[in-house]
Amino acid sequence: MTIQEADIDAIGLFDPMDPRLLKAPFAAYRRLRDHAPVARLAPLDIWAVSRHADVRSVLADPDAFSAALAFGKDAVLTDARRPGLRLNLRFSGDAGGVVSSSDGEGHARLRRVVARLMSRQRLDAVETGVREHLPRLLGGLRDRSAFDVVDDLAKPVATKAIGDVIGLGDDTARSLAAWADLTARALDPGDELALAAAAPGMMLSNLTGARTVTSALDARVAGLPEGTGSGLVEAWRAADSQAAREETILSVLQLFQAGYETIVSALAHIVAGSVADRPEWSARVGNPEELAGLIDEGTRLASPVRATFRTAVGGQRIGGTAVPDGARLMVLIGSANRDERVFADPDRMRPGRATPHAAFGAGPHRCLGRVLAQMELRHVLLALASATSSVSALGGERVAANILKAGYERLPVAVEWRR
Repeated sequence: MTIQEADIDAIGLFDPMDPRLLKAPFAAYRRLRDHAPVARLAPLDIWAVSRHADVRSVLADPDAFSAALAFGKDAVLTDARRPGLRLNLRFSGDAGGVVSSSDGEGHARLRRVVARLMSRQRLDAVETGVREHLPRLLGGLRDRSAFDVVDDLAKPVATKAIGDVIGLGDDTARSLAAWADLTARALDPGDELALAAAAPGMMLSNLTGARTVTSALDARVAGLPEGTGSGLVEAWRAADSQAAREETILSVLQLFQAGYETIVSALAHIVAGSVADRPEWSARVGNPEELAGLIDEGTRLASPVRATFRTAVGGQRIGGTAVPDGARLMVLIGSANRDERVFADPDRMRPGRATPHAAFGAGPHRCLGRVLAQMELRHVLLALASATSSVSALGGERVAANILKAGYERLPVAVEWRR
């Protein structure tokens, strides 16, 4: 078989530019794992990495597989078959990146700033806010026999929680949630916002998001005495150049986007797969161990971040396959989390699995917000179990997906409220 024939076969096994496939990629993932676990997708000039062991090894070795190169200023994904398509993967500024698009000491420094937002004291305060918010939110739905899990529950909870973590006001957080929804569309190869012609409009949206963050940070700094405030407030105070200000703004945008999208996707997936039409679910939630297992497995199956990218530094080997210097790798976290070589019966929820999944990443880029995400999911499920006696699927659910992430866009359910 020639190299060209192998390339054609690989893109036939898994084509990430097919919008329908992105919404339900799991059969294609399995074909890759079985037949081409490290496969070059020629029209895109990228390599897909699909097995659990290979995904974790790539994510664990930033010296060999760079995030900064993958998401830097030239991070644009094109398709030789569709000249008008242009997916902008860049999440960095001209002078530097953010946590997910940096390596080495730069990554460690940025990570320390974000880590200060996830202190135990701060998370305790956010947890109190979530617990107080949920009864009001669910109380506002009690006069309805049905609601949309995504718009009416998941998005409001996620917006409030990540906004409180960062220290944003409610109006600012809602504005950034709308920005995050729009940005997700721009990475969907089936959406008109992914076309090169849409680039000016997306640039304007990103500029609006940056201005929103700038105003919020300025207000926070003005309202706090010197030497107080979160890591991001401190970074904003200390920013003495345009590059430093840009870095802080991008950090806020990325942190908000990650915290918001992860919760929306994971919660809707758990409700769809483990709550709706399962009368026993509320009793299981009452057991802390079972609840933790439900959240862990639900997050594995949802894999809100289905893929990330890395760039090979020097010639490398992944499994038994050689990849050249500069190869762009599409690291399929969603595939790794359903690898039957690691997870028995991988498409079913089986709480208590011994092997760790990669839904929150792996290696030095492992998600700092996983404790926050688990806390939010725990309280939402407890509140829903306390407020309802039954939750039933109504049909009409709709999935949205892009080159990196996927989740429910709409998930209607019927509920019976407890009296």
